[in-house]
Amino acid sequence: MNKPKFIESIRIEKGEFQNLHYHQERVDNTSKAFSFTRKFNLNSISLSHIKDDDIYKSRILYSEDEYSMDISKYIKRDISSLKLVCDNDIDYGFKYENRECLDQLFMKREGCSDILIIKNGLITDTSFSNIVLFDGLDYFTPKTYLLNGIMRQNLLERKIIIEKEIRVEDLKTYKTVFLINALNTLYDNLSVEVSCIS
Repeated sequence: MNKPKFIESIRIEKGEFQNLHYHQERVDNTSKAFSFTRKFNLNSISLSHIKDDDIYKSRILYSEDEYSMDISKYIKRDISSLKLVCDNDIDYGFKYENRECLDQLFMKREGCSDILIIKNGLITDTSFSNIVLFDGLDYFTPKTYLLNGIMRQNLLERKIIIEKEIRVEDLKTYKTVFLINALNTLYDNLSVEVSCIS
């Protein structure tokens, strides 16, 4: 039986990893859950070869037996619309390299930029990000996430966003959906108007 592989995608800004302790915590939790005998220390990675202030993406692929890393300049996705898709059985609680369950749902986007996944009538995530919903006053994130992303944890810890159960029918009470992940902060303005969700 093939052992599962996992990914950490880390934002590099001004030559430094961002939110590294959240990534290390996720790697540690994954390693513990899958009984890895090897410990991966992200703090040991050198970024001395990055000399400019551009934003880079570090993609770390790891399993119990192997480890590799690619670094490339980060290009923000262009997201202008979302398609609601339902899957009551989806489970993506760890950041697996195998994204087949998400990729299959992504194929149902019907011309939209991305999908917004509904599980048991509740809002979860897009195919690549957690979400934050803005109602004109406050920022909310679904309690029913698929993957508890590091940017989501950061914003909750700083009390910038509020965790809340959000049903499909609640969407009409919001104005904007922000897409957040390790590469996209709330302030990078990767967002879609609720009117552009079909």
